[in-house]
Amino acid sequence: MSDVELRENIGPLRKRLTILFLVVFAVLGLLHLRLIDLQLVHGAEWRDLAENNRLRRLPMPGPRGWIYDRRGRVLAGNVPSFEALLFPDETESFAEAGLFLARSGVADLGTFNERISERRIGRMAPLVVGEDLSWNQVAAIRSHLSDHPELSVVNRFRRHYPFGELTAHVVGHLRPISQLEIDADPGLEPDTMVGATGIEASEESFIAGKSGERWVMASASGRQLGVVSEIPPRAGHDIGLTLDIELQEAAAEALGDRSGAVVAIDARSGAVRVLYSAPSFDPKVFGGRLSRTDWLALQDNPLHPLQNRCLQGVYPPGSTIKPFLALAGLGEGLVDPTATVYCNGSIVLHGHRFRCWRRGGHGFVDLERALYESCDVYFYLLGQRLGIDSMAQWLEFFGFGQRTGLDLKYESAGLVGTPEWSRTVRGTPWYPGEAVSVSIGQGPLLATVIQLARAYATLANGGIQVTPHLASPPDEIAPKLQINRGDLDLVTSALEQVVHGASGTARRVAYLPIAGKTGTAQVARLQDGVKPDELAPELQHHAWFAGWAPLDQPELAIAVIVEHGGGGGSAAAPVAGKVIEAYLQRNESPETNPPKPPPVKTPDSPRPSAEAG
Repeated sequence: MSDVELRENIGPLRKRLTILFLVVFAVLGLLHLRLIDLQLVHGAEWRDLAENNRLRRLPMPGPRGWIYDRRGRVLAGNVPSFEALLFPDETESFAEAGLFLARSGVADLGTFNERISERRIGRMAPLVVGEDLSWNQVAAIRSHLSDHPELSVVNRFRRHYPFGELTAHVVGHLRPISQLEIDADPGLEPDTMVGATGIEASEESFIAGKSGERWVMASASGRQLGVVSEIPPRAGHDIGLTLDIELQEAAAEALGDRSGAVVAIDARSGAVRVLYSAPSFDPKVFGGRLSRTDWLALQDNPLHPLQNRCLQGVYPPGSTIKPFLALAGLGEGLVDPTATVYCNGSIVLHGHRFRCWRRGGHGFVDLERALYESCDVYFYLLGQRLGIDSMAQWLEFFGFGQRTGLDLKYESAGLVGTPEWSRTVRGTPWYPGEAVSVSIGQGPLLATVIQLARAYATLANGGIQVTPHLASPPDEIAPKLQINRGDLDLVTSALEQVVHGASGTARRVAYLPIAGKTGTAQVARLQDGVKPDELAPELQHHAWFAGWAPLDQPELAIAVIVEHGGGGGSAAAPVAGKVIEAYLQRNESPETNPPKPPPVKTPDSPRPSAEAG
C-alpha cells in the first residue's frame, strides 16, 4: 500500500475516534454533574431521607370462618374493605393528623382522640383510625401521603350478615377485644374483633382466625419499599348451623311488627330450626367501632331489641304449663281422668276468689276437657292436691327452672318458685295463694320460650328430653323420662282436641295437623269489671302457643309468644301455624335445585363436625 492510500484510510478512522472521545467525555461530564448534584447540592436532603427509612409492622388479621344455615345459605361472611392505619411512632403531630382525617371524612376528631388515648406504648402496632373506607376516602389519604407519611391504607375483611335483623340473635355480632383480654394474651392484636353474642361468641375459638404479621420497609414519604418478612394469617373454620332460614323468614313474617319470639326445634334430635326474636337489630353496626349515636339508639330503645327473647326473656307460661301439671297429677295418682270438677267461673281458696278465664264457667269438666278448654278452676284444685313442692318437682322434671343446654351464651334458667326460694331469695314467707297461681302458670313461675319448645318436644316424641342445639350436638344420648305411656297418650290426645276439637282454644289452625296448647298470661291484675281488651297496650296479656306437627309422626315442636298480644288462640297460634305450614309445604314439595349443604369442616378442626341435617 502506498503512503497516499494509507493516509486516505486513516483519515475516517481519526474522525470516528474523535467523535467517540467526545461522546465519552460528555457522558463522564454528565455523570460528574449528577454526582455534584447528589453530593453537594442535594446531599443533605438525600442523606436525611435515607436515614428516615423505617421498618413497619403490619398486623394481618386472620379472616373469621363463615356461618351457614342447614342448607348452605350464608348467614355470616367476609367482604373486602379498606382501613386507614396510623403509625403513632412516626407521627409528628397527632393534632394535624386528626384534623386531616376529619376533613377527609375518615374519622371525627372525638373518635380519633379516643383511639389515640387507647394506644399502647411499645407494641409497634398501628392504630386503626378509619374503617370501611369509601374510594374517595382512600384516594384522599393516598394523595396526601407525602404530607402525612404516618398514615397508610390497607386491605382488610369486614363481617357481613346477608340476612341482617332476621338472624341477628342467632348469629350474633362482634365487638372490639377488651383490654383485659389483651393483657391476658399479649399475642392478641389491639384491633381484633371478637364474638360478642350468638354463634359469633359461643363458637369464637372455632370461627376466629389467627393473626399474622408483615414487616415492611417504608420510605420517609410513607411509600412501601419492600417486604422484609411475613408470617401469614390463618383463616378461621367455617361452621354449619341447624337453623333453617326459610322457616326463620316465615316466623318473622307471621310475627310482623309485634314483639315476641318463635322457637322451633326438631322434636327427634333437638336441632333448632327457628330462633327468632323481635324486635331485632342490624348486626352490621357492630362490624367495626360502634358509634355512640348507634349505641344510644339501641340502648334507649324501650322495646329492647338487643334482648334475645327466645332464651333471655322470662314470662309466666300461662295455660301452656297445664299439660305438665296434668301429668304430675296422673303420675302422683291424685287424678282420676274420668272424675269431674264443677266450674262455675270461680272458686274461693285460702279466703280469696280465683276466677276462671271463662266468667260463666265450664260446668262439669274432666281432665281431658279441662285441658282442651283450659279450665282454670280444674287446675286450681289440682294444684291444691299436688302442693307447691310436688308441682315444683314435676316442673323441674320437665326442664323448667333450668337452662336447656342450648349452645348459645346468656340463656336464662327461668324460675320455679318454692317456699325455700321465697325465704332465701325473696326474703319473705311463701303465701298459699301463690301455689294456686302457679297451678295455672302465673305467680312465681317464669319460663323461656326455648324451655317451652323443648318441653313440648318431650311430649311429642314420647318422653325423650332432647337438648336444643344450633352448632354442636350433645355428646350424651338424650334421656328418656319415666312417664306412663297411658298418661302421656291421654294428655297428647287432649292437646289434639285443643286444635281440632269443637270447643278447643286453637281452632284457627285446625286446617293443619297440629297438636298444642294455648296460653294467655296476665301482665297486670285485672280489676273487677275491667275486660282484658280494655287494658292499656303495655298491660295487655301475653299470648302463647306451644305444640308440634305433624300428628302421626311429630317432627317439629314449636313455642310462640306474642308480647301483649291478647289471647293465645287468636294471636300466637296463627304465628305457629304459618311456620308449620311452611315446614309441611316444603316437605311435600322438595326443592328441585336445593342449595349446597354446609361446608365440611377441615381436618385440623378442634371440634367434632356440626350437625346440620
